[in-house]
Amino acid sequence: MPKLDRSDFKYNAKVFEKTCLWCGTPFFASRSTAKYCCGTCRGYANQAKQSEEAVPYDETEKMISALLSENAYLKGQLQRYVTENDQLRKQLQKINSQS
Repeated sequence: MPKLDRSDFKYNAKVFEKTCLWCGTPFFASRSTAKYCCGTCRGYANQAKQSEEAVPYDETEKMISALLSENAYLKGQLQRYVTENDQLRKQLQKINSQS
């Protein structure tokens, strides 16, 4: 699964924002030489290179894959915001109860 959120890395890690050469999904990589978002895309690209086929699946499947990746990213962001909201709500309740 591609890392779609920079918070998956340590705060001081060097992170490179890349676009997968196979499916076009934007992702974060820990290596500057990364070309593909995941092993699946790397495998498809390797198969296409070996058999000299242009594309093993059509554009709609790539679009679906990209949308699923974006959906996973947005779900992670939403979960983070919900957690932060809960923490802020608890702090606000604590402040209100002290006054």
